[in-house]
Amino acid sequence: MRISLLITAVLWMTACKYSIHQELYVTDVSQPAISLNGTWKVNTSPPAESWRLDKLDHSWKNIQVPGELMMQGFPIKHDIPFVYKKQFDIPREYDGKNIMIRFDGVYSYARVWVNGNYVRDHWGGFTSWQCDITPFVKAGEHAMLTVEVTDRADEISYASGYAKHQIGGILRNVTLLALPENYPEQLVITTALDDDFHDATLLISGSTRKSAAQSEIRLELFNPDYKQVELENASIKLTSGTAFQVTNEIHNPDKWDAEHPNLYRLRVSFSEKGSVRWQKEYRIGFREITLNGNRLLVNGKEVKLRGANRHDIHPLLGRVSTPDYELKDVLLAREANMNFIRTSHYPPTENFLRLCDEYGLYVEDETAVCFVGSHRTADYHPGSTENDSSFMERYLSQLAEMVHNHRNHPSVLIWSIGNENYFGNNFKQSYDWVKKTDPTRPVIYSYPGDVPDSITAYDILSMHYPGLTGNMTQWGKRVKAFGHESMPVIFDEWAHVACYTKYTLMEDPNIRDFWGISLDSMWQKTFESDGGLGGAIWGMIDETFMLPDSLPGYDRWWGKNDKNILPADYAGHTVGYGAWGIIDTWRRKKPEFWNTKKAYSPVKLAYTKIVAFSPDTPLEIPLQNRFDHTNIDELRIVMEYRNRVTILSSPSIAPHNSGSLHIPMKQWEPDEKIMLRFYDATGLLVDQYALHLAAPHKTAENPGTGEIITVEEEEGIFSVNCDNGTRVIFDKKSGLISEIRKPSGTNGLSGPHLNLRTKGKYIVHSCHLIDDHGTSWQLEHFHYKIRDDEAIIAIAGIYDSIIPVEYRISIGSNGKIRINYKVDQVPAGYIREIGLRFDLDHAPDLLSWEREGYWSYYPPSHLSATEGSTILFPEKLKLYREEPGKDWVHDTKSFYYEGTEDERPGEQLSYMAKSTKEHLCGYHLHYNGARELSVTGNGDISCRLTNKNSRLQLFINNEMDYVDLSWGNYQRQIQLDESYSNQVFLQIDEDSQ
Repeated sequence: MRISLLITAVLWMTACKYSIHQELYVTDVSQPAISLNGTWKVNTSPPAESWRLDKLDHSWKNIQVPGELMMQGFPIKHDIPFVYKKQFDIPREYDGKNIMIRFDGVYSYARVWVNGNYVRDHWGGFTSWQCDITPFVKAGEHAMLTVEVTDRADEISYASGYAKHQIGGILRNVTLLALPENYPEQLVITTALDDDFHDATLLISGSTRKSAAQSEIRLELFNPDYKQVELENASIKLTSGTAFQVTNEIHNPDKWDAEHPNLYRLRVSFSEKGSVRWQKEYRIGFREITLNGNRLLVNGKEVKLRGANRHDIHPLLGRVSTPDYELKDVLLAREANMNFIRTSHYPPTENFLRLCDEYGLYVEDETAVCFVGSHRTADYHPGSTENDSSFMERYLSQLAEMVHNHRNHPSVLIWSIGNENYFGNNFKQSYDWVKKTDPTRPVIYSYPGDVPDSITAYDILSMHYPGLTGNMTQWGKRVKAFGHESMPVIFDEWAHVACYTKYTLMEDPNIRDFWGISLDSMWQKTFESDGGLGGAIWGMIDETFMLPDSLPGYDRWWGKNDKNILPADYAGHTVGYGAWGIIDTWRRKKPEFWNTKKAYSPVKLAYTKIVAFSPDTPLEIPLQNRFDHTNIDELRIVMEYRNRVTILSSPSIAPHNSGSLHIPMKQWEPDEKIMLRFYDATGLLVDQYALHLAAPHKTAENPGTGEIITVEEEEGIFSVNCDNGTRVIFDKKSGLISEIRKPSGTNGLSGPHLNLRTKGKYIVHSCHLIDDHGTSWQLEHFHYKIRDDEAIIAIAGIYDSIIPVEYRISIGSNGKIRINYKVDQVPAGYIREIGLRFDLDHAPDLLSWEREGYWSYYPPSHLSATEGSTILFPEKLKLYREEPGKDWVHDTKSFYYEGTEDERPGEQLSYMAKSTKEHLCGYHLHYNGARELSVTGNGDISCRLTNKNSRLQLFINNEMDYVDLSWGNYQRQIQLDESYSNQVFLQIDEDSQ
């Protein structure tokens, strides 16, 4: 009940938020466009000839439109039709008009009846199409709409296969339209710039529904400040025929690019006999796309694309895109310093493109053809339709709907004719049709290497998942150093976010921060490459669907786990291709989000650690401008030093050039930080840096301090007594520390245990078993010696009967502990971790740390913040299919990986608490409000916590890597000699007074 009520509330709000853009005027009609979104009726086992029914019995259930059926609790199967019905009113003012219904997306095959009369059918789930219902309805009366929908197994988009469940349903808006008998059906707006990219030719062309004698087309143009622009040819008389064309020369218009999304308003009116019958307003941008060898230019300037792949997804509705989430996605993309979205693997909504036009994002607009002949499962057949002439109409019809509906958007930079398909004649026909219809944009195809050299089927080379060098061969196509000599190359899938590394993700979320090294390296090299156009992260939003946990059919006809693949990615009713987003389905930022913002930053400082400086000398920091159309002097630069804020003079550095940032003289002090923030003209934070004025390097202290230390031996235990009243107790049987007793109480710390883990057997995708070699300890030797201020304990033993290890534990009278360890016969293979492990009987209240970061600055809420603290078990719990009331880092589990049970108090550590903190200077466990145990370092160690069998484990690692992070991503690939030694430092802190 809780879930169904929540869905109803969310969907009702979504329906209320949706409003038809008041850009359309039709004479004598106050509302020419009316939303039919909201509550409909549905029947998954409809009676015969259900289109004839006017009265519905109890078998017809309420359902919200738009929205998937299965996400609302209705199980469906492939190739079995289900039926929607909706009664609606035809306004009296629609009398004498053409009455249409527009569907913006019905997946995947639809047939439509109105008042029992068949209207039409449609293939494809992600494009807009219309039904002329004029002959079947009367103004001022009710009408009954029937839509039969079938989720087809032979659907060329593979969208249900991709989502791991049947997504069938009305997925996008439904609108009732009133239109005059004659009006311009299709309007094409093109802007061509002169050779200097200064002045523009505005060409408006189209056709009316029928011959338009004694009619007129009139144009009004308004600039971004809504001031009218005088037009030489503001109108054209239509005397015969249906086609028309109007040309105007525009002097130096404000140009549109992703960094300056200047939009004009173009009002087009159609009149008959002096009376306006139809009027529509378009938002247009003056921009021109050209290919120059291996470069792509916008308005004559080379652009470099930094983006991500975006799917439509709503946490409760499924494969649905709503206006509020679309706005969030666009704003988050801009915040993350993206300038590019690939609409994988189907066209977006009209509203999403409007937002990209307004806020400034380039778009690769992709038709819904995916995995043809390539990666389909057996449930989707036939898999290979690339040469099947009976499917050609499906390919071309939805492609035409995409291009005709979207071509007037300045944000659309590239047309894509499909994703990762085997080439055939249907793709050749698609390419030829696009180039003939819209020669103003380049076309992309993947896999291009599958296209014979004798055939032209793409203008830009699409490559997926390069390594860090950028040298790769894919289907016979080669690129070098992220570039290509003859055409632009785009890696429109790269830097795959870790999602298949299931065990590592659940154990150590820091893999998500580590991933940022890959993106940073790839983007910088692509920016500097010859012919490298850019890349798109896979992916932007988690591809996970929280289906109702009562929905039948799981792992039978939907959510089917491949029994040959272990482990399965998902563990229950939350299914999908991968939790691969830099944001989750609720649009909460994951750790990868900040990494994306930093890696894609257009403002690149050469360094942030300043070693050589004088207290009274200005600083000059080299700066690279990675914008395409923005000079650095357009930015606002704010400096904060010792709580004082200064606005710096922004240097003039042209796009794709380098210069320096001058920071005026201050009284610089060692070990202080200078905070720099860069804001664009809209006030958006572009980047933030923390310049560190380096202090002299500190060496680790010896444990001893000159105070007296003593030892005691009792039955079965050995105790080292420190001057501050702390006792470090060893178990004589294991030779290891068993507990620490302080005047304030006992800390059940035991260890050290060897933590030695290596990359094991390959499982699936990038997931491997991790082999643990630090088990089954057997003590072989234990002795100690005392000097005045230090106890030195020597321990030797063997793990797994094959790995000898020696420990040398030095305990100072002030509670400082140094542990040296040596491992012989280190197993061959790549190292996941090597270091020490301690077991904790009691969970600390708080964890805090200081560290050196890969980035100079992280937000305080980031799990890899350079300074941070967190409780271990979050107070607010995440519930299935309810919006979380907390940041992602405070989650404790994933419904995708771990099943649909709600979070439970005190059961699992939060992501923030259990993630590895790398390059540590200090890592502190707090009990009863006081720091009691610290791990100290000089940026050379890593720590993490794990809750195993209701007992905490503290890992202190000298070496660590993420050996599962593949797909071309960075790995350290650590391999050790047969013998390895290192050390760690602990501090038992004094009780607070």
